[in-house]
Amino acid sequence: MTIDHSGGSVRDASSYTEDHFLGNALHITQPRDGFRAGSDAVLLAAMISARAGESLLDVGCGVGTAGFCALNRLPDCRLWGIELQSELATLARLNAENNGFAEQARFVEADIGERASFRSETGPGDKAFLEAGFDHVFTNPPFYGKGRARVAKTETKTLAHIEGSVALPEWLQFCVARAKSKGTVTVIHRADRLGDILSVLQKGCGRLRIVPLWPEAGQSAKRVIVQGIKGDKSPLELTRGLVLHEKDGSPTAAATAIARKGATLQSVM
Repeated sequence: MTIDHSGGSVRDASSYTEDHFLGNALHITQPRDGFRAGSDAVLLAAMISARAGESLLDVGCGVGTAGFCALNRLPDCRLWGIELQSELATLARLNAENNGFAEQARFVEADIGERASFRSETGPGDKAFLEAGFDHVFTNPPFYGKGRARVAKTETKTLAHIEGSVALPEWLQFCVARAKSKGTVTVIHRADRLGDILSVLQKGCGRLRIVPLWPEAGQSAKRVIVQGIKGDKSPLELTRGLVLHEKDGSPTAAATAIARKGATLQSVM
């Protein structure tokens, strides 16, 4: 593992692990303690369908895992990521280089609640970032509102899991604003926040697809993926969803196809 200390934004190499995703296709460096990407990032990426040359934007990208899972299947697309935390943005750039995506991926260190933090950044077509439109915007926002979860042992994990100055509705409004007309907006979140998600996405998107993610057959969904098309007027669809584990705790065949082979959600549901 190679850690560049020149920017002063990463710690000693022993503070990080190298984790493998998509059957060892991706090698992701991330903090040993604090926020760590996992199955949610892989499932989010599995919902993205794109054509060659289209643009992808991961809002709150962390170390870049979801975007790289998408690029692994969509090598002719370009990826942008937005990340508030300097350490994670630095690791995302490192991961892009180590996985062969340096020419396709660009990571912006910015606060989505502060327009000024995007002043010098550009998006597709070299347009000013906040004026550019992206073909596919996706996000795994902080799961908990202020005061609804205990502060974590590390600031990195706290910022990733608990909403800061930007609450979920404003976060999703930012995502919708970044999508071009007829572009997709995709979010993975806790199932009990579905009402909050729909209240925002229904104002700017149509053809909404709700994908319940069940831990096991017969159990309530704990996660959902919601995807909409900006400016579309088609009705909402509640899909069959995905069962993640068998009764013995082992992954289902469908979940394994996504996690190990990079299959899309559409292909296994």
